[in-house]
Parts: sequence; structure tokens; C-alpha cells
Amino acid sequence: MADLLFFNPGCEIEVASGLPNYSLQKHPAMLERDLSVLPMFLSCPGDFVVSSTRDASFVDFWRDIYPCRFVSFADRQLRGTSLGHYRPWGISPRSLALAAGLSFSPEYQKSPVSTFTPKHKLLFSRESSASFFSGLRLLKSPILRHTTPADCLPVIARSVEEVEQFFEAAAQSRFGGSVLKAVYGSSGRGVRILRDCRFTPNIRAWVNSVIKAQGSVECEYLFNKVCDFSMHYDIRGGKATFVGLSQFSTADTGAYLGSMVKRLDAIPGFPEAAASDLAALHTAALQNTVYTQIYEGPLGIDCMVYRDGDSILVNPCVEINCRHSMGRLAMELSCLVDENAQAQYFVYQKDRPLPGMEQKPVFSNGKLVGGFLPLTPSDTGMFAAGILISSPASPCRQI
Repeated sequence: MADLLFFNPGCEIEVASGLPNYSLQKHPAMLERDLSVLPMFLSCPGDFVVSSTRDASFVDFWRDIYPCRFVSFADRQLRGTSLGHYRPWGISPRSLALAAGLSFSPEYQKSPVSTFTPKHKLLFSRESSASFFSGLRLLKSPILRHTTPADCLPVIARSVEEVEQFFEAAAQSRFGGSVLKAVYGSSGRGVRILRDCRFTPNIRAWVNSVIKAQGSVECEYLFNKVCDFSMHYDIRGGKATFVGLSQFSTADTGAYLGSMVKRLDAIPGFPEAAASDLAALHTAALQNTVYTQIYEGPLGIDCMVYRDGDSILVNPCVEINCRHSMGRLAMELSCLVDENAQAQYFVYQKDRPLPGMEQKPVFSNGKLVGGFLPLTPSDTGMFAAGILISSPASPCRQI
């Protein structure tokens, strides 16, 4: 049976609202529209992907590699088809409401993600990931000696006063700064990075609004980052299975920029710690949590390598993405790229092209070895995505 895939990158905010008829804000609405074809690269032959693209040349280019079908939720062909699984980017009341009335398989109907309950909100809350982080310290693993010490774990604050207390303590610590995060948000949205040790009226107002809307704010120390990476898992039948490690980069604001198009076999920048040990720690900690009890599908745990004085450490849980992620997508795209090529996957604004994008894609033996390969059609509005091959001598951007 064919599955139905749908790109809803604003799923965390949809979950926070709790509304099946939630109206997307401008930024996530543009992302959802412009990047709607991206689930194609996670599809199987014959699957349906919700997208309104009319770019015939784009469809023809990818037809033989990803023979999926683009539809709308109201498409008559879709309404008359028995489908397998529904695979939105992330489960939410809105994503399930959009697929209401479609016919899915009994296996999907029995899965824990076929309906949305109040408990599912925990899957997307940074309070849950902070609790998971704390629980890692209770397990036994050789990698723990290389990870964030207990006195540097994130703190959940439920008042402006608690946030300001954390801010003042962080400003006087060896890290000198703090990161404040709304408990529902992703890809840099709902994040404030405080480097200049000033708790301004604007920051106070933002904290007030987040606490009023979501109940709490996550407070973290501003670590001296070396690099970001993600550990990717599949959740099924109450168990987590490790599927790979990817490296990504972010802007100074915390917004996602891009990822290496490669499956890594070691933690980048930190050969002293084994990725297999970190995967074993994560999978053990995920058992008997909401992530395995009421969820099935892809899950990513964002991590960080950072400097703490003379030491290099691993933050084993910056946050948990209980959904698909750009890092997972970039890792899966490695099948399109020559294994010796230095390839990077980017999401970018079309009015801000990246250096090297003017180069045409170059293929050898069916694999991309040079140039720029667009992954979104020409009829998008503001946002687009693609793979860029860079030479060792002049990389387009460091990841």
C-alpha cells in the first residue's frame, strides 16, 4: 500500500496550540508551501506526497529515482485510494485533521500516532527533553565521563524571576552567557541567545509572553561550541533503533543552516568518545519513556561537542526532535552523492543565493560529484533547498 507524506515543519507550534484548525504563522506557512516536495526524498515508489508544485521539469527529472505522486488532501485520486501509513513531518492535531476522511491501513489505525491525545504534547516539549537529559546521568556508560557534568544541565523556569536568577548565575559562571528557549519551538524559533550579560526589558517581555503562553522556559548555559551533530533513531514497537549520525550547522541565532550529506561513523571533532557508546546510552534511556510508549517513527537527538576550559565534552541532548528532521533527510540523501565528494545540504532563501549555486550539477556513474543540485522546484516562493559540492581547497561554507 502507498503511504501519504506531508511536510509540516511547524508541527511543534501546532502541538502547542492544540487546535486541529490551527492557522499557521507566516514563516512556517511559507516553509510548508515552498519545501513541500522534500518528503519525496523519504518516499518509496508509488507513495503520495502532499504538494501543489506544477513544475513539470522538476517532476520529470526525479520521476525515475523517486516515482511518487504529488497530490492535495482534497485530491479525488487520494480520496478513493486505500492508503498504508500517514507520515507527516511531525504528528500534530492539525496534520491529523487535514488527513481526516482518508482510508488508512488497519496497521496504521492501531499505531500510537494515528490519533493525537493530550499526552502526545509531551513528545514535543523541551521539558521532556530536559528530563531525558537528567535521566542520562543515572545510567552506566563509558561515555558519561566525556559528557556534560550534572551542575551544567538545563533548568526549567516557570517565572521571570527564576529565569533571571539562572541568567545571573550563568553570566558569572565560566561560560559567561545563557540560552533561553520556549518549551515549544524548533529550528531556531523561540530561542534567545544572551552573550552580553544584559537581561533587557525586551528579553523580560519575551520571557513573560512565553511563560504566559506555554507555562515555562528552558534555560541553558552558553557552551563554547565546537560543532553540532544529531543521533538518529527509529521508534517502533516500544524500542529505539539507531540508524545513523549526521553533522549540521546553525546560525548565531540557533536557526538551522545545513548538514553534511553523509552518514558519519564517529562523533565529529571528538574521537575520544565512541558514537556507538552514545547510541547505546540514548537507546537505553529512551526505553519506557513517552518517546517509545506513545510514538512510532523517526526521532533525532541533537547533540554538541564543546570546550569547557581545557576539556572537550559532549552535550548528549541539546534537544529531542520527535519527528523527521533536516539532518535525517540530509543523511538519507547520501545515496545521491559520490562517497568521496564533500557535499552539503542547505535550506536557503532564494533572494540570498549561496556561492557556487550557479554551477550545474555534475554526475559520474549516476552520483553527484560536482556543482549544485536543486531539491525543490522552480515555482517556490521564498525558500528552497539543494545539495552543493565543495572542493577541499575552497568550501562554500564550513559545517
